[in-house]
Amino acid sequence: MTLSPRLAAIARLIPPGSRVCDVGTDHGRLPVWLAERQICPFIIATDLNPGPLESAKQTALQAGLHRGIAFRLANGLGAVAPQEVDTVVIAGMGGETILGILADAPWLRAPGYRLILQPQSKVPELIDALARRGYRVQNQHLVEDAGKLYTIFEAAAGETPPPTGGARYIHHSLLARRDPLLKVYLTQLCTKLSRAIHGLEQAENSAEKRAEFTAALADLAQWRGEFEK
Repeated sequence: MTLSPRLAAIARLIPPGSRVCDVGTDHGRLPVWLAERQICPFIIATDLNPGPLESAKQTALQAGLHRGIAFRLANGLGAVAPQEVDTVVIAGMGGETILGILADAPWLRAPGYRLILQPQSKVPELIDALARRGYRVQNQHLVEDAGKLYTIFEAAAGETPPPTGGARYIHHSLLARRDPLLKVYLTQLCTKLSRAIHGLEQAENSAEKRAEFTAALADLAQWRGEFEK
């Protein structure tokens, strides 16, 4: 089983011996890859729809690993007991969907659970909501896949102040590591925010949102400048 760069980056964040649930497993490539390499002793693959879940079962069957993975038809973590897992992967979904899944599983706010989150959208909203709901982002990673940049978060239960400015888009771990993809990512974010600010210039009651975007843009532009030194 070969993983895409995005899934491979997620797989590298899963410590050996973890008990993993892959939420929204789709074709089941991540669970099969983990089982093939005997990285995890117990793996649950869930999906909301029967079609993708059956596809995941077939992927495991073809690899001879269908007995090593539990496949469950479920909305998010609805069919997973808290004591069954210690690592939860929620990848390839919008930030709002990820937050909905977490809201339905409040037991994840207990110590000992590791979250690996890869949002497709609403990244600042996700970062902000995690802080407000009792989670702490520990690391942020970037990966390029098919010409597109994806961001991955490692998070766990913990208290942290809601982020402001550029911290709603970039976690300090990315800056500290000087990730080789960071300059491109910062440029993309600056362009996106500049366009958003321009689009709000004629909108009524947009002063607060413009101020929020302007503060974030100032931070991101400063970090990009420091990265280029």
